[in-house]
Amino acid sequence: MVFWILVIIVTAVACAALYYAAMRRPVNAAAPAAPDATTAHFRLQLKEIVADSASGRLGQAEALAARGELARELLRMRSEKPGGTQEGTGRLDRLLPLSVLLVAVLAFGAYGFLGSPQLPSLPLATRTDPAPVGIDLDEAILRVEAQLKKTPEDLRGWTVIAPIYKQLGRFAAASRAYRRIIELGGPSAESETNLGEALMLANGGNAEGEPLELFRSAAARDQRHLRSRYYLASEATRLGDYEKAVELWNELLALAEGSEDWVATAQRGLSMASAALDGDSLPDASAIEGMVEGLAARLAASGGTIEEWTRLVRSRLVLGQIETAQADYDAARRAYPDAAMRAELDVLAADNGLLSTEASN
Repeated sequence: MVFWILVIIVTAVACAALYYAAMRRPVNAAAPAAPDATTAHFRLQLKEIVADSASGRLGQAEALAARGELARELLRMRSEKPGGTQEGTGRLDRLLPLSVLLVAVLAFGAYGFLGSPQLPSLPLATRTDPAPVGIDLDEAILRVEAQLKKTPEDLRGWTVIAPIYKQLGRFAAASRAYRRIIELGGPSAESETNLGEALMLANGGNAEGEPLELFRSAAARDQRHLRSRYYLASEATRLGDYEKAVELWNELLALAEGSEDWVATAQRGLSMASAALDGDSLPDASAIEGMVEGLAARLAASGGTIEEWTRLVRSRLVLGQIETAQADYDAARRAYPDAAMRAELDVLAADNGLLSTEASN
């Protein structure tokens, strides 16, 4: 009953508004009417006459004559202005109430035919949002692959699917896609580094051979390309070419603004290479792996900061322990489900083909 009362009130208000507007009744009649263009023009001319009289350009008699002529012209134009006709308004006044009544009848009739006023209302607590439409990534990849078979010259398609292959850990497929990108679009520092990275990951993190040559080509092609120079410095340090490593780390750090995530890692790499160049002994591989395992055990037992988890995953990747890095990445995502806190870690994982197997908020 309350519903129908509200419907009647709303309909009555709407019909009253329509009737009021159709009767051409003035709104806010007490407000002064705005002057039309003709009146404004004559007022401007009057001000000019007054100004000329005050400045002496017109004499008193001439100013008085000009005012009189201006007044006569204004009266003449107003008397010639056509007035509105009242013909037909009586018929309109008779039709208006019938029209408004017809609108109300149609509104109620349409609701009675299409609506369901007998249904009870649904409490907010029991309302559920529609389930989001899921995206089948495998199906999407198959569609892109099928399209690329039809149009193998589609550079955009290869550009889309290559990083997906790498993200899914399909490094061989990613390598083929990045090669196709270079064939179609020509080599660039970014495309060569992407291909070298995919080949390196497919080889368990080993950059020797073609990946290293691609990183060198990318660094020579773009003097400010960061990723290629990072891999070159890391590989020089790993191979024991500490003099070259110090040079490369310094070149890389010279390109930094000081707040990038990779700066701390580059500074540690420079310190390690510098110490080795000065004759200080460096920890061997087994000692480094022992430190990494100690960090992993502590994080698994008592947790730690997101920076420590990121350092652990990066260390696993440097050691070529891709599967263990994936497991540590999954553990870090469970420990820090808020994606905003994992920005650096997620970027590191995506760049190195680690999968996002855990759901995140």
